[in-house]
Amino acid sequence: MARRPSQLPERLAPAKVQIDAARYVGSPEHKDQRWWEGLPKAFVDINGVATRPNKEDTTICTLYTIEDRDRATKWVQYALEAGQFKFYEGDKDYPKKVWFRDKDGQIWFGLCVNSILGQYKGWPIDEEERREVFG
Repeated sequence: MARRPSQLPERLAPAKVQIDAARYVGSPEHKDQRWWEGLPKAFVDINGVATRPNKEDTTICTLYTIEDRDRATKWVQYALEAGQFKFYEGDKDYPKKVWFRDKDGQIWFGLCVNSILGQYKGWPIDEEERREVFG
């Protein structure tokens, strides 16, 4: 992932009302099957490599159901509350990147797609990627 300069000076965590309003909205570009918003935009080729039309390889997100969306919303809110985020220059009300480790040890990366409404998409990452982005 390309690095952007950190926000200077440091930003305060979002307020409780903002955290409660934050949502996981997902992204069709990381889905390879029908999900709560409709059809996917990622495809898996015969070798098991996930791709998007006119794009490089992509990471497939396995969150497809409304229950998955609600669970992911909770991890976005938890990450914001726990300070597991990183603001960047130009971010509005919400930090651009958040992370969360679920009970199975999987780390989820959240990317803010609407910094005013607090809407995030996300996908699984490994520990090395988490350290690279969040330190």
